[in-house]
Parts: sequence; structure tokens; C-alpha cells
Amino acid sequence: MRPHPRITLSIHPFFWIFAALIGFLMSGSLMGSIMWIVIILVSVLVHEFGHAIMAVVFKQSPRIQLVALGGVTSYEGKNLKYWQQFLIALFGPLFGVLLFGFATLVLYLNIFHNPVVVGTFKILQVVNLFWSIVNLLPVLPLDGGQLLRIALEGFFGVKGFRLSLLLGCIIAGVLALGSFAIRYYLLGALFFLFAFQSFDMYRKSKHITKSDRDQKFADELQKAEALFAAGQKKEAEKLFEDLLGKTKNGLIFVAASHYLAFINNERKEYKKAYDLLVKVKDDLQDEAVPLLQKLAFEQKNFKLTSELSAEAYKLNPTKDVALMNARSFGFLNQPQLSGGWLKTASEFGSLDLEKIIQENYFDQVKNSDAFLKFFK
Repeated sequence: MRPHPRITLSIHPFFWIFAALIGFLMSGSLMGSIMWIVIILVSVLVHEFGHAIMAVVFKQSPRIQLVALGGVTSYEGKNLKYWQQFLIALFGPLFGVLLFGFATLVLYLNIFHNPVVVGTFKILQVVNLFWSIVNLLPVLPLDGGQLLRIALEGFFGVKGFRLSLLLGCIIAGVLALGSFAIRYYLLGALFFLFAFQSFDMYRKSKHITKSDRDQKFADELQKAEALFAAGQKKEAEKLFEDLLGKTKNGLIFVAASHYLAFINNERKEYKKAYDLLVKVKDDLQDEAVPLLQKLAFEQKNFKLTSELSAEAYKLNPTKDVALMNARSFGFLNQPQLSGGWLKTASEFGSLDLEKIIQENYFDQVKNSDAFLKFFK
């Protein structure tokens, strides 16, 4: 469906299922369920069109999706200023208030006398007043949370973004406890979910930078990832390298570094892969930890190899990783750790311990009691 040349609308089947379920719970009848489906559809559409119409004003291409728990409006186009983003977020609840006003006016003028029609407008009035108020609460992902985020980020940058997550988490937590206290369990569970999501985002945003909040870079990373997944690695490599040059640091920089490291490792350009991962070693994704450890060992950076030993083995519990750990700790003259890891490697079987111990890595520890106690 295309209600406007620049607005795309799609409705997921679960939207109808959840709307029907809510309708049946609220009315207990087939006719009442249909009435509620219409009310929910109209209310959500009006709200989302508020976002979409303002996005079109700013020359964006919005997409409305009606999903299980409501609607989502996303948009593509040139980067918007914060005041433009603020207005787009504001016009959703504003249209909800206007719909409440329209229903109130119809009831006040007493235009309709059919009980079903009058009842429909009364529900439409209450639903839009209630939802507009709730939706303006400063909690993500509600519009009030978006307004708070945009305002704080506009004034304080990335720190403002993180502050909005923290405030949203606290407010959602308080609202969840309050809802549980007055036995509004469904509402309490919803706010508890919002609090958890905000806290999780706050925790993950520790190393976020200004470039990570730039939609242009996010879109470029997504395009590069799609090319990588499709096997077009040369094209992806160019985009990843471009992102490294533009971002310098942050989460997008880290992601691009990971992809480039894997590409270089496949080409057996191990030093390049190692240099890329070392720069972001404090922010490694799980799949990159064993790779960096292997590359660090090959580059004779035994200190880094040992630092990654436990995590790498947890992610990739193999004989080779255990043996690499044993050799690194042996070279660093840590007999107990070296012996322990060598014992772990030997438990996989088919390992010539006498030959392994004669390697140069174990010269400093092979006669130590702390090392030999593992092999008595």
C-alpha cells in the first residue's frame, strides 16, 4: 500500500492478531472485538501519519510499519538537524491529541445517536488521551523518550544520548514498580521491559562516539556488511576502509576493523589483520578474540596472547588454543599456568608431551616443580 508517493505503509499479520486479542479481552464479544480493531487501527495510523507527514515536510522518505505492539515510522534521506528530528517525534503524539479532540467534539455536538457509534467515539476519545499521555513519558522507545534523547543529544552530544538512556531507565523502573504496586501488572511488565532495554543500551553505549550517531556512517556500515555477507568482499573492503578513515574511533570504527581483519586474515596478510585488531583490542567482539590471540602468538606478542588465554579458550575450547596458552605462559616464565594449560592440551589426546616440553617456549619452566607437578 502507498497512501502517499513518499510514504510506504505495511501491516504485519500480528498487528491484526494482537488488535483482535485486545478487542476480545476488552469487550468479550465478536462485535466488540471488531470495534476495537477499528479503533486501534485508526488510532495507530493517525499517530504514525503524524510522524510521517512531518518527515515528508523535511524531504524524507518515511516508512510506516504496523507491528504486533503498535506502529513504527522510520525514514530515509539527508541528515536532519536536531530540531527537525524533534518535530518529527513530537507530531506523532500531537496527532493523537488531535484525534482525541475530534472524538470529544463529535460527542459534544451529539451528532450521532446510535449507541454503537457513540460508544466507539467514547472509546476512541479515552484511548487516544491515555496513549498520548503515556507516549509522552520520557522513556525510550516511547516518543517522550525520543524527545528527551534528541534534546539532550542536541545540547550535550554523545553524553546527552547516554544521559537520556540513564534517565529513561530510572523513570521506567519507578513506573514499573508503581504499576506493580497498584496491580497494573501488564503495564508494570511493559515499563520493566523498557527499563531493561534502556539499561542494556546504556551499558553498551560506553564507547559510543559522535560518529556512531551519524546515520550516514550507520547506513554505510550496513551496506558494507551486506556486501560482505554476499561474498563481495573487495567492494566491502573499500567501504570498510573508507569508514576507518572517516570515523577514527567508536563502535562503527571497531566493527569496520573487525571485518577488515577477517578479510586480511583470509588473504593470509596476517600482520595487517593483527594491526587492525590490536588497535581495538579493548572492544573486541567475541568472534575476533580467538583470531587476535592466534595473530598475537604468530607475531610473538606473548603477553597479549596470555591476556586473551582464558577468554579465547572459553570461546574456542580446542587443543591448539590450550597449547598456544601453555607456550605463551612458558615463554613468560609462569610455570604453574604454563603447566596447567599444557595439561589441558594433553587431555585432548595425541600429544607428544616429551617433545613439546623440549620446545624453546618451555626452557624457563620445564624444570620447575610448579610446572612438573601436572605431569607426575
